[in-house]
Amino acid sequence: MKVLCTAVPGSGLFLPTVPLTWALRAAGHEVLVASNGAAAMASVQAGLPTVDVRPDRDLWAEFMEMAKRMFGPGEDKDGETPSWAHFTRPMTQPTVDLAREFRPDLVLTTLEVGTGRIVADALGIPWVEQGIRLGWAADGDGPAEGRDEIAANVRELRESLGAPETPFSQGIDVRPPSLGGVETDRQWLMRYVPYNESRLLPQWIHARSVKPRVCVSLGTVVPEFGGIGWLAAVIKELSTLDIEVVLALGERDLSELGALPENVRPLGYIPLSAVLPTCSAIVHHGGSATTATPLVYGVPQFIMSAFADNSLNAGLVAGVGAAITYPREEITPGLVREGVARLLREPEFADRAAAMREEIAAQPSPAEIVARLEGLVK
Repeated sequence: MKVLCTAVPGSGLFLPTVPLTWALRAAGHEVLVASNGAAAMASVQAGLPTVDVRPDRDLWAEFMEMAKRMFGPGEDKDGETPSWAHFTRPMTQPTVDLAREFRPDLVLTTLEVGTGRIVADALGIPWVEQGIRLGWAADGDGPAEGRDEIAANVRELRESLGAPETPFSQGIDVRPPSLGGVETDRQWLMRYVPYNESRLLPQWIHARSVKPRVCVSLGTVVPEFGGIGWLAAVIKELSTLDIEVVLALGERDLSELGALPENVRPLGYIPLSAVLPTCSAIVHHGGSATTATPLVYGVPQFIMSAFADNSLNAGLVAGVGAAITYPREEITPGLVREGVARLLREPEFADRAAAMREEIAAQPSPAEIVARLEGLVK
């Protein structure tokens, strides 16, 4: 079986698709990823055959610039409003051309980009929508509205390609049942497997700290809007606890934080999946992948929800007792300190996080989903 894989070329929306693509390759199937920019290089780093279908543009960087103009600080709100159609329009024609040469039997795509669905319809082959979020999955009213919005923005493009629109028929849901995950005829449950790129790891990363280890992360998008300087007071307050603080802030310049306390360790770019197994808690912004990964390892969370689906993710995890959450605008350093102290001293949070870990581990693996995908190909 030959499978073409498409997703928005931004790390938070592409990287969660990698484990299922690995499973397809491990089962002996031929896969090809159609991507762009840094996400295309991340796909190559993950060992996946990849084509950058728009090497002349960096679509994610363009999208982020639009988002910062519209939603960032300042009064200048002129310009194009960012939408998922921003990726669909420029990626579709070259991906169709690629697919006609590659001749896939199936397209594996995500809700946020319409390219995969158009390609499948142009070739007359099935497409499957892979869920990558905690807040929603394929078979529901919200995703249907999202598909309709993208379709309305690219209708002329679809018509020019002679690709009659086929309705949604099959999706994959990575949410555990406690967070809304549901198995239906049109939606398969699949275990969430974290992937945050690969890096050479320091030897100490797997060693248990004498003191409780608490990770602090803001993902890749939040720092683009407000920097990380505001985090300095939070880190200083956290450092007054008898803990080890590890900063997972990527490759950003940490000079905004000033001198770090002695019990604070900057990690550089270390995948959360590498550091969380030895952590007792995590403080973060509420991004979908950043929220799902601690669930896999049974780590309680303090979530400072920022924007987009952050508050939805935070509310879901707090609702099952595995997190404490506040909106970003209500956050004070003392509130974070007390919240983390509660996560560490009140066993109910760790118990609920452990229960979520077991629930996720019981979900069907990506390898099991491959057999279902095979059944769609005639």
